[in-house]
Amino acid sequence: MDHVDVLIVGAGPTGLTLACDLTRRGISCRVIEQSPTPQVGSRGFTLKPRSLEVFDDLGVADRITAAAQVQSRTRFHLGRPLLFDLRVPPAPPSRRRPYPNSLAIPEWRTEAVLRERLTELGGAVEFGCRLFDFHCDDDQAVTATLQCDDTTETVHASYLVGADGGRSTVRRRLGLDFSGATHDGTRALIADVHIDGLNHRDAVHFWMAANGHILVLRPTPHTPTWQAVASLAPDAHGVWPEASLQYLQQAITERTGRTDIRLSDPTWLSVWRYNLRMVDTYRVGRVFLAGDAAHVHSPFGGFGMNTGIQDAYNLGWKLALVLRGAADEHLLDTYQTERLPVARAILAESDKRFAAATPPAIIRPLLRFIVKSSFVRQQINDRNDHPTYRTSPLSLNLTGRRSRLRAGDVAPDAPLRLAPDAPRIRLVDLFRGPHFTILTFGPRHAQAVEHATRDLADHLHAHTVTASRQQPPTGATALIDAEGHIRRTYGAREGTLIVVRPDGYIGLIAHHATDRTLRDYLAQVHLRPTSQRPLVPPPHNDEPTRQSI
Repeated sequence: MDHVDVLIVGAGPTGLTLACDLTRRGISCRVIEQSPTPQVGSRGFTLKPRSLEVFDDLGVADRITAAAQVQSRTRFHLGRPLLFDLRVPPAPPSRRRPYPNSLAIPEWRTEAVLRERLTELGGAVEFGCRLFDFHCDDDQAVTATLQCDDTTETVHASYLVGADGGRSTVRRRLGLDFSGATHDGTRALIADVHIDGLNHRDAVHFWMAANGHILVLRPTPHTPTWQAVASLAPDAHGVWPEASLQYLQQAITERTGRTDIRLSDPTWLSVWRYNLRMVDTYRVGRVFLAGDAAHVHSPFGGFGMNTGIQDAYNLGWKLALVLRGAADEHLLDTYQTERLPVARAILAESDKRFAAATPPAIIRPLLRFIVKSSFVRQQINDRNDHPTYRTSPLSLNLTGRRSRLRAGDVAPDAPLRLAPDAPRIRLVDLFRGPHFTILTFGPRHAQAVEHATRDLADHLHAHTVTASRQQPPTGATALIDAEGHIRRTYGAREGTLIVVRPDGYIGLIAHHATDRTLRDYLAQVHLRPTSQRPLVPPPHNDEPTRQSI
């Protein structure tokens, strides 16, 4: 029987993000995908700033940005007439936010980048392999039966993560309710297709026909194809159209009022139904759900792929600490505590955006005055798409209520130097990796930091922020902040203590910390000093058993 730390079911962006994160942390995992080959459809099309920060940490942000583009232009048509041509200039990168804009990139390309990164880290996706069944063994492990090509295999995993989409086998085997609504009367045809006759390839084109049907044509960056989304309607006999190039061509001609826009060579066609559903439990013992397996919603707002990526990033570091014996099981409970409220808020927001994009006929004459300002607000709001965990049990804020930056917020970036004559580097470069980062301002907490880094040296990296080259406390390195960027960004003062979690969120920020503050916070995070860690049994080394089926 094969043994693995984590069995990941599903090789979409969620499963791949988790696999990359775990593998770089030295955790063994297998990623299985029942499809025989990688997907070709664009599906998700937007990566938001927080997801780009996640990819920066995983070492693929440069590849993603090279394959994507900022789509800051929208041409909105009410039938044939152009209602408005909206341009929202991209926000420039800043010291605090190096990735300030959402990027257009098809899901298949995001997956390709993540698979490439997983291969570099020593992992791989097992295509054509599906989860047949699983059961938990007295809360000690999960035994899963896999069907891969013509064989079956039994796998013994410490944890199992279902990242297998809206029709999740893992969720169904757990018997969890997927509560919400399916609007069977709201469907759309989605396709990747070549288009001739349409100018302004730098823009997203949005049409609303007189009968209320919508059409969206969006160029795929660095390829000749477009993503087309056309709402559907049943015929007079109540029969819904199937996904076909012929129907899509007819819909485009009718809704644009133009015969010169011609389609050809579709690479993917699919029918989408409107679902707004989520679970109320992300964890059952040693089994977790992430991404669409836990929540599905409308495509408006581009939340689906991003929410799954951030689910995985939240779960990865917690699983790694528990598996390495550095934290107890209670840390894993915070995955649901932090991510479920985020999913609930996103479901509500995506539903609101869907309603805004499909308004009732009575207000369509007012669209010129309503939609343009709404589009502007949405694009600006998406730049600040950084979910927070301020109410999490892992967030301890000791700054006062008026503080702008609080525990549970994403830790902002800032420039610094490691020596007076050294080149500038980014603060987030020090956050990158599997460790917590401790920032102290002044020598006040030297003893507490030394004690913490001695007991948890593999998981805590300590730095003292100073205006000049000074001798840091034992166990810490000096960060030269001569221009005061870090102090101003974090509102720090002499004696401030900050802990940044492995996922780049501020866990603790205290301006008046005591000698016990750091120790108490690490206990709150369920970290164990070396002397308190249980002995972790070695993995099973039995050969996997396979049999013909």
